[in-house]
This record gives sequence, C-alpha cells and structure tokens, in this order.
Amino acid sequence: FGGALRDGLRDNRVDITDVVIDEGQPSGVALITVETRGENTIIVVPGANGAVGDADLQRLQAALNDARLLLLQLEVPLPAVVSAARAAHERGVLVMLDPAPAQPLPAELYSLVDILTPNATEAEMLVGFPIKGEAAARGAGKALLERGVRTAVIKLGEKGVYWSEANGLDEFMGAFPVQVVDTVAAGDAFNGGLATALSENAPFAEAIQWGLAAGGLAVTKQGAQPSLPNRQALLTLLGQHT
Repeated sequence: FGGALRDGLRDNRVDITDVVIDEGQPSGVALITVETRGENTIIVVPGANGAVGDADLQRLQAALNDARLLLLQLEVPLPAVVSAARAAHERGVLVMLDPAPAQPLPAELYSLVDILTPNATEAEMLVGFPIKGEAAARGAGKALLERGVRTAVIKLGEKGVYWSEANGLDEFMGAFPVQVVDTVAAGDAFNGGLATALSENAPFAEAIQWGLAAGGLAVTKQGAQPSLPNRQALLTLLGQHT
C-alpha cells in the first residue's frame, strides 16, 4: 500500500519530501470495526511503522530546522518517539504527543512534551484512575502536569475537551453539535486541527476550537482518511458557531 498512501498524501497537497517506502517491510494495516452508535475498535499490525529507527530520525533532524511544531503518536517504536521529541525540544520546536495506542510513558518523555492530547481512555491508563466527570478530568490534568507536561488536553468525545496549563489556567470547551456517523479518526482530526492552528500562531483557545471543528466534521462521515476535513470545511463550521 506504500505507493497508494504516498500518492494520497500528495494528492491532498501534503509535503512528502521526507516520506520513504521501506522495501523490506509491509505497510501497516488497521482493521476497524464500527458499532451502530459510531464507536469503534481497532486492531493494528504496525508493518513499516514498527521499523522506524535511526535512519528516519536523521532525516527528521534537517526537517526540524524549519519546523514550528512536531506532532507525534505511539504507532512507531517508543525509543524513536523519545529521540524525536528530544531533538525537537533541543531546537525549541513545540512538541505535541497523542499517546495512542495507550501505553506507559518514560519519565523523560513527559518532560519533553509541550502538549499531551490523550482521550479519556488513554488518560485513564496514564494516570491510573477512571475519568467519568469534570472533577476526574481536572485530576488527570493535574497529574499529567506534575509529570512535566506543559499543557494537558484530554479529549472527551461528544463532551468536548478539557485542558490545563502549567501556568494554572484550565478550561472545558464543548464539542460542536453534529450527527455522529463514525468516530474513526476523530482524535486524529482534532490533533491535526489543533496543530495546524498552533503552527499558525493562533491563541491556544482558538486552536482548541480548530481541533474540535476538525474532529466534529470527521465523525459525520465514514472512514478514516475520507472523513478528514479540508480547511474550507473547517472554516465554514467555525463561522457557523462564532
């Protein structure tokens, strides 16, 4: 699938300069089941993602010189994630981590992350207690900040998001009212919207709105990549609710 995936990125005007095809590994595959309410379960076979290592990190070094933000997740080996976060942090590049699939994180990684964006399930795994309401979300945010993260953003699905910052600021922001068809890629869309706005120097609350708008639009369509909105769709939704 490597060629098709790369072509899909190029067709959507994504810079693929540093995207490579690993001839020795199959493409990663995710098998997704969606229940009637739109919730999903995912089984992942990492393939080439699981082979990301030193050579890939060397390519990243040059790209970071012109970067404003590095968005990471845990679908590549954890040592590579830590090394990438360290390289970005040393250059003053904003580091944003979506800790999915959920797994324990090394202490160093927390200290390298500017913005951590778990969903409720992932946050529960990290902090060790259930997140069922506002008080629990606040407790989780506090626990993550104490580990060294500068800003903790907890995605709460249809309830929106809660975020807390090391400077003491915290806030809940509700989700956009949309008809949910399929929640696959909603978190990814949120991260994309948030990261895009931050890379364009938007205030943090405005960037959260971008994330919520992107995630809200994603759940109105089936599929992962096909459900990701473009900028115009996102701006239209924001304009309807501001």
